[in-house]
Amino acid sequence: MIIPRRRALAAIGAALSAPAIAQTQPSSTQPASTQPIRCVCGSSPGSITDLIARIVQPGLSRRLGQPVVVDNRPGAGGNLAAEVLARAAPDGQTIMVISGGIMTLNPYLYRELAFDPARDIKLVSRITAGGFLLAVPASIGVEDVDGLIAHLRRKGDAANYGSPGIGFAMHVGSEVFLNAVGAKAVHIPYRGSAAAINALVAGEVDFVFDSRGPLLPHLQSGKAKVIANGGSLPDIVHPDLPRLADRWPEVVVQSWTAVAAPAALPAQLVRRLDDAMRETLAEPEVVAQLRRVGNGPAYIGPEDFVRFYAEERERAARGVRIAGVQPQ
Repeated sequence: MIIPRRRALAAIGAALSAPAIAQTQPSSTQPASTQPIRCVCGSSPGSITDLIARIVQPGLSRRLGQPVVVDNRPGAGGNLAAEVLARAAPDGQTIMVISGGIMTLNPYLYRELAFDPARDIKLVSRITAGGFLLAVPASIGVEDVDGLIAHLRRKGDAANYGSPGIGFAMHVGSEVFLNAVGAKAVHIPYRGSAAAINALVAGEVDFVFDSRGPLLPHLQSGKAKVIANGGSLPDIVHPDLPRLADRWPEVVVQSWTAVAAPAALPAQLVRRLDDAMRETLAEPEVVAQLRRVGNGPAYIGPEDFVRFYAEERERAARGVRIAGVQPQ
């Protein structure tokens, strides 16, 4: 039986909200405070980032020896929550499960930010990373990327693509893809992924980049077809799915999440938080829960994050230029 995605996410969210029994010993480096740690989240309850935060919440609580409380602060593309983190005392009492777009795209999309992501936020541990999937309507008979390129060139000025909105990673990534393959298509922004994907299966647009979750019902019905993985890592469900970056290295269309802290967090507390996250992501049940919401663990630590983040910021800056998105 196929469970609708909304019901599945709600069930997972409800399960994750239940108190966990502490079994893992906390880290040997104990904090001075026994107060709950606030984990801010820039999206609403039930969103993917929120679910990821709640999946890692029990393991972090056990290992840090303090309750971790998720504090949802949606708004302004996640900037409201990130500002709370950036202005927090660097004492380990405030952390954030942050999405990559806040750290990479938002500095180029918002004319005025109350914080500087690179200066004010410390990326501690990457939690997940996954490529957006390149999907086409089954009705156009395209089987692979070369077929899509040929299709777009045949349609010429009539070719188009959909996205959840202007400035989203799927919009910017689509423009980078078109630039790399030498094709053109008109961008049609919709209000969210569901509307863009509905337009895809109706044959109103020629392709979209999006996550597996929103695409899944239409993949199962045979109305849409995934032809490539936009990420830098193999797809967690179909590891043999072709990666665009293998042919066009500049085409990386992906999302990621991380646990972050105020930039001035002392090194010993960074290590402590990183250790807790790394060990949590090794728990089989955590791995299974992340896969159920469409994200596999993709841990990297603070040192590797410096290089990864620099690459992602460079990709975002180039993509925004190609897409011609103006800051608001």
